[in-house]
Amino acid sequence: HELEKSKAQSEIVLLRNAKLESEIQHKNTELAGNAMHLVQKAQLITKIKSDITQVIKESESAQINQSLMRMIRNLSEDDRIDDEWKSFTMHFDKVHNDFFKSLKEKHPTVTNSEIKLSAYLRMNLSTKEIAQLLNISVRGVEIGRYRLRKKLQLPTEANLYDYLIKIGN
Repeated sequence: HELEKSKAQSEIVLLRNAKLESEIQHKNTELAGNAMHLVQKAQLITKIKSDITQVIKESESAQINQSLMRMIRNLSEDDRIDDEWKSFTMHFDKVHNDFFKSLKEKHPTVTNSEIKLSAYLRMNLSTKEIAQLLNISVRGVEIGRYRLRKKLQLPTEANLYDYLIKIGN
């Protein structure tokens, strides 16, 4: 009887763990979707700014050019991007058990850009996707990854993704 009870309890634990893993995977997918939405939004803003700049070059009206420059400044406001990052970090921390806090505690010298890179790496996004999110080149992401590894003092044989997954767990 005790053996059956123990088996049943271990099955319940296994089922709960599987459910939690499934929920985490779903939340990761949701976060990745939100991150990609931010990328697309940033790309659209960049394209609009580029188009407006082209119109400014072709226009001869100082008044129109002044209005268009004001539009570019409005599009360039970083406040909205910061608000979106705060929202992202809040949701990310819910899914990943206070990852940012744990990372900062273990490695107090990490910068905000390295924290962002770490979050995207932990989500297992590709280098190209991370480059779009951070609005940098693919090479910039590779350099950032290298510098992050050095700052975290990871040996060359250690996997950065695996290390980041262990933080906060």
